Amino acid sequence: MRWWHLLPLVLLAAIAADRFHSRARAMPPPLVTDPPRLPPPVETVPVRPHYGHVVIISEDGMRADAVQHLHLHWHELLRSHGAFSFHAMTIRDASTLPAHASMLSGVLPKVHGLTWNSWQPKKGWIHAITIFERAKEAGLSTAFFSGKPKLHHIVPPGTVGIYERPGYFCKKVAEEAARYLIAEKPALTFVHFSDPDDAGHAKGWMSPAQVKAIDHSDKCLGIVYEGLEAAGMIDDTLIIITADHGGHNRVHSGAKKIDREIPWIACGPGVREDYRIPETISTVDTAATALYALGLPIPSDIVGVPRTDIFTATIAASVTAN
Repeated sequence: MRWWHLLPLVLLAAIAADRFHSRARAMPPPLVTDPPRLPPPVETVPVRPHYGHVVIISEDGMRADAVQHLHLHWHELLRSHGAFSFHAMTIRDASTLPAHASMLSGVLPKVHGLTWNSWQPKKGWIHAITIFERAKEAGLSTAFFSGKPKLHHIVPPGTVGIYERPGYFCKKVAEEAARYLIAEKPALTFVHFSDPDDAGHAKGWMSPAQVKAIDHSDKCLGIVYEGLEAAGMIDDTLIIITADHGGHNRVHSGAKKIDREIPWIACGPGVREDYRIPETISTVDTAATALYALGLPIPSDIVGVPRTDIFTATIAASVTAN
């Protein structure tokens, strides 16, 4: 091939290169901009709930494993729709009066002073301020329904709106509490069932007789719940179901873990559903959680802490990054 035969190809290549460079010269230079500004990070902050009502139901002598393994209709219903623990702990002195006093005051026996376990009027009243007094001071209505007379030591005259002992076993107590809830709709209510403890002492913990008594207690829980429904309070109530102690054989000295391990269930609007609480709960946390749910201050002398992890409500709060 002669060199002049390549001349057309050379000319075409030169024309293409000129067009490419012309196009490149015509393109504007890239803009220099600041990096994109990202929104500030978002921190999730728990919202403090505010309930119009809190109901605490204590099933005397109810072991945690009974609630966990027996198929109790109302307990399972409320547990599945709420937060729960089968490893909550009562005080070392796992007795009815001292344990309930700690549950409802948020302090230990050395502070509340109720170290005996029977109704002894001459010994006087609890030395600590209870959640009923704190609620009453805030202008809230309160009610206390007990199956055992000794619990009267916890609520001195004038510190609770109404104190009633309708009967020893839970059916009468639950029915009277339900009637009062429907009629008066108190802000803070305590309901006490004696049945599991009575059968435990008589026939032994987890005996067939006690299992039957536990079933009665479950039905009584249903009576109170249906009372809340009839009162129109369900959508504005935090329900806490717990116990003062467990037991073994026919005793509950507190020396064994099975004596101190108790159930703890909380349910209501804004409570996490079917949520197993990972950390150990103390019975004194019940008082703090009740005050927290009612929007009341939690005094520094209370050793219990509110269980804020059981609530679902959150807000987004912008936090400026440093």
